[in-house]
Amino acid sequence: MTATKKIKSLSATRNALLEAAARVMVAHGSKALTLEAVAREAGVSKGGLLYHFPNKEALIAGMLQQLIDEKTASLKHELEQDDAPNTPGHWLRAYIRSYENHNTDSGAMQSALLAAVAENPELLKPIQEKFADWQRQIEASGLDPAIATLIRLALNGLSFAHLFGLGVPQESLQKQVIETLLKLAQE
Repeated sequence: MTATKKIKSLSATRNALLEAAARVMVAHGSKALTLEAVAREAGVSKGGLLYHFPNKEALIAGMLQQLIDEKTASLKHELEQDDAPNTPGHWLRAYIRSYENHNTDSGAMQSALLAAVAENPELLKPIQEKFADWQRQIEASGLDPAIATLIRLALNGLSFAHLFGLGVPQESLQKQVIETLLKLAQE
């Protein structure tokens, strides 16, 4: 096996383990997130899991990093797709669209937030730093910082509604909310 194929194989295994961890969290909650349960869910030996994640905290940190990486990639993609670059709200509009895309295809990874809080809140530091960076970008988006922050907090609220099952709006209403936020980000 060439070095490139081995790296891709290791990366695929690592991603499969992270996805298995998210499935365990969604199905059974944070108390069920054990190395044994994740290995079983992923169909690998515990030793195979330990090769990638030497302990539960490393697994949760990996889940959080994957969440950050996915959101960052989605945000970058949306920045490139915006039809009005270099205008006030450009960054914020991309953030809104990245939320919409990211929230629908990787909600299970948000379980990492719950796992981190339950296991060791210090694990949240990287995502706290990333959100602080995004908040700075939002405030500098060229729009009123209070309105821009309100938009971010509305998106957080939608995310938490999904995560905790708290009065989740119907899909059609969610789409209207996103459209409204996009309009607010163009003023």
